[in-house]
Amino acid sequence: MKPTSNTQQMRKVAVLCCLLLCSVLLGGCWDRREVNDVAFVMGTGLDKEGDQYRITMQIALPGQLGSSGSTGGGGGTRGTKSYYLESKTGPSFRGAIAEEQREVSRTLNYSHRRVLLFGEALAREGISKMMDVIARIPQNRLSSLIVITKGSAMEMLQADAPIEQYPAEMIRELNFSYMKEPRSVKLLMNSILLDGIDPVVPVMSLVKNGPASLKDRKTNIQIDGLAVFRQDRVTGIIDNHLSRFLLLGMEQAKETEIFVTPPKGKGYISVHLIENRVNIKPHIQGNEIAMTVRLDCNGNVKENETDFDISNEENLKWLEQQTVEEIKRELGAAVHVIQQKYHSDVLGLGRAIITSHPEEWKRIKPQWDQLYPKVEITIDPVVHIENIGAVTKPFGYKKERIQNE
Repeated sequence: MKPTSNTQQMRKVAVLCCLLLCSVLLGGCWDRREVNDVAFVMGTGLDKEGDQYRITMQIALPGQLGSSGSTGGGGGTRGTKSYYLESKTGPSFRGAIAEEQREVSRTLNYSHRRVLLFGEALAREGISKMMDVIARIPQNRLSSLIVITKGSAMEMLQADAPIEQYPAEMIRELNFSYMKEPRSVKLLMNSILLDGIDPVVPVMSLVKNGPASLKDRKTNIQIDGLAVFRQDRVTGIIDNHLSRFLLLGMEQAKETEIFVTPPKGKGYISVHLIENRVNIKPHIQGNEIAMTVRLDCNGNVKENETDFDISNEENLKWLEQQTVEEIKRELGAAVHVIQQKYHSDVLGLGRAIITSHPEEWKRIKPQWDQLYPKVEITIDPVVHIENIGAVTKPFGYKKERIQNE
């Protein structure tokens, strides 16, 4: 049977409607913004100067990104930078940004911002006020990483950082190499708003890449410890040595190297902890609170510059026990500082009570600030060395010089 003329006409109308509907999808450029009209902010530094806020923005220069030769953040071999800094002061975070926009011919865009740097002086006053505008404007990335700088955040963004194109990118990569979960805007604010835990953020500082006699010295960036918070304020800084053990207790250590001295002779045996798990168990009797922090660590031997034979099973057990004692000593020292000096619960002891004893937390919460410094904390590490390397005995020592006891 042949289709009627009405059927054919309806088909034509249906096809025409589909074509018209498809044309609607082609109008996606009505609100376009050309790259030449946008200034991409890669990093932002915040400092306090008197009663004013200084905002420093590191803006990418796309024209330099594809040029030949080395164009690292500090200029590289061509002597041209791949970024431009704009710095202004204002009565508030947003006020300083508005001042900067007046001097930048392109629209500031924050969707590619890698890091947000707070100068130490500003961070000690509190950071919540500055976080409001970041969360309020959708273009701002909550995945931007937070860093506290020793000294001025503006100076940090001026570092040469020759390996990366921008200092902001180097700061980001250092964060990922330092912690399992770097502190982003989202994670930091969650820690501030959660009961029973205080935030902790990496601290970075400027350093030269060699002695004064080194030619072509550059200003580099290094991790210099951890800033511990009480609510939204930095209360203190844990030095780089103790911070490595504090990260172990937080289950955030990426790589931890522990150096053990032999029972006889000189030198060190280096134990590299490749993974660790933490379990915090509260013990509550009225207002008497004790905590057991259990760490299960696996590691490898990276170096043995001594004449001590660790291929011997008993000697290996001795090395594991010495590593345990070192963790107890150094993590215990770090916990004492945060508990007694800075009153900052970065290990989340309060969260452990909330999780395991929620009813007790309701009773304890109003007086937690007074009870926390009195909590008795026991560090209980267990270390298992899985691999001592391809060379089982001390390399370079004659057999008669190797210690087996």
